[in-house]
Amino acid sequence: MIMRFLEDDTLRLRAVEPDDADMMWAIETDSRQWVENGMSAPYSRHNLREYAKNYDADPVRAGQLRLVIEKKDAAGCKSVGLIDLYEISASNRTAFTGVYVIPEERGKGYAAGALRLLGEYAGGLLNLRIIAAKIAESNSASRRLFEKAGYVFSGRLPDWILCGKETLSMLIYSRKV
Repeated sequence: MIMRFLEDDTLRLRAVEPDDADMMWAIETDSRQWVENGMSAPYSRHNLREYAKNYDADPVRAGQLRLVIEKKDAAGCKSVGLIDLYEISASNRTAFTGVYVIPEERGKGYAAGALRLLGEYAGGLLNLRIIAAKIAESNSASRRLFEKAGYVFSGRLPDWILCGKETLSMLIYSRKV
């Protein structure tokens, strides 16, 4: 049986294209998620177009992979978010993941579906053993998402994230793929 990776009846994960720069820019400039994602400044549209133009189709060599999440329906496909694999380690066969769904499309199962497809791809094609997520302890929605997706709490880094004078702990969730 041939496995289909990165796609099912309702979702598709695909490589970023230069035309996705505006969507990526809107996501990356959402300052509400900067602290939890370890960002301190936004990317420019130019940076994001260049990233898409210089896309490396070998995620193990590149150490990262960004995919666009598209919902599929009778009208076609519509971009609803992004999912990443990063810090991919070929020697340990591990990686971290992060997912972002645009606010108007949240609560519809797209993030959970994208995590499932990414896990199948990471285990079946990239031969990874474990995928983990770094989650700010204050991000209860993200914790619930990863727990429902089969990730288990694996550790806590106290006071790991600095936000002004306040610190937040980072939680690590992981899953075998």
